Amino acid sequence: MNLEEIKNPEFKNMINLAYMQGENGNEEAILKIEDDMKEYIKENVFIISTEDDNPVKIPYGNHDEYIVPVFTDEREYVLGMQYFSLNVMDENKEYVIEKLDCFKKLKEDPKFLGFLVNISSVSYILNTSLL
Repeated sequence: MNLEEIKNPEFKNMINLAYMQGENGNEEAILKIEDDMKEYIKENVFIISTEDDNPVKIPYGNHDEYIVPVFTDEREYVLGMQYFSLNVMDENKEYVIEKLDCFKKLKEDPKFLGFLVNISSVSYILNTSLL
């Protein structure tokens, strides 16, 4: 599969819906959307930025905690790399196209907080309960 073939508009819609429902305080709707997200994540591939065959880790929070950026399409990947460049992280130019469970060992790491979707625009963290 090529970078240009990766498209996840449904997932972006789920993120936007979750955000709107969160603003409205609708916990029931959020739980339904998160269930839909879990199923989507199991079935679809994303773009994962890597360095030396390991996912790029971005420090986040305290105690060496980190997140791993993922991208839903080519446009977001390009924008994300521009963002990395602005933050002196542009050495991370490799990527893989995989399902998010390809890095299962991350979920076992207590310092792993989740995947950050589309770092340059959407900026939504998929916490480990969604994986």
